[in-house]
Amino acid sequence: MEQDQARTTTATTQVGVFDGMVQGITDFGLLVKFKLTLLVLYSALMSYAIAAGDRFSWYAMALLGLGGFLVTGAANALNQVLERDYDREMPRTANRPVATGRMSVSTAVLYAGIMALVGISILTLFNPLTGFLGMLSLISYAFIYTPLKRSSALVAVTVGAIPGALPLIIGTVAYEGVITYTGLTLFTLQFLWQF
Repeated sequence: MEQDQARTTTATTQVGVFDGMVQGITDFGLLVKFKLTLLVLYSALMSYAIAAGDRFSWYAMALLGLGGFLVTGAANALNQVLERDYDREMPRTANRPVATGRMSVSTAVLYAGIMALVGISILTLFNPLTGFLGMLSLISYAFIYTPLKRSSALVAVTVGAIPGALPLIIGTVAYEGVITYTGLTLFTLQFLWQF
């Protein structure tokens, strides 16, 4: 009988540990807003492909994808840290990990800091302007757009459309090294589409 109880306790512990790991992965995905991050990433990769034409590099695309994912994820994590009290009040956001307390503020900020540092470093491998634009996107989203959401919808959407469209310039600058007419055109189309 004691052996049966020991087996049951061990099985329960194993499931509990596995459940905790699954919850941790799920919470990380919620922290970085995984689906939104992939959409942002897609726009940067497509603008890189447009700028490069038939001369694009799969290796460069992979680096841009990784750097872009990390920077966008960092911005989204910081957004959730800053909005945790508001997130608790809305059904759509109430289950976010920082809002519920499943993830501490310090853990979320640590994740954001590591992702930002590594992501910006990867983007800077292309050229300094790509890294700068990545940092500009992160700062404008997390520290300008996020607080402005409490003031005016029009102002918030206008300001938020800038980091929403910057990935298109980031993609073209990663290939071309400078801001070009193509990059500005793609940026403008994405900026206006967001309204």
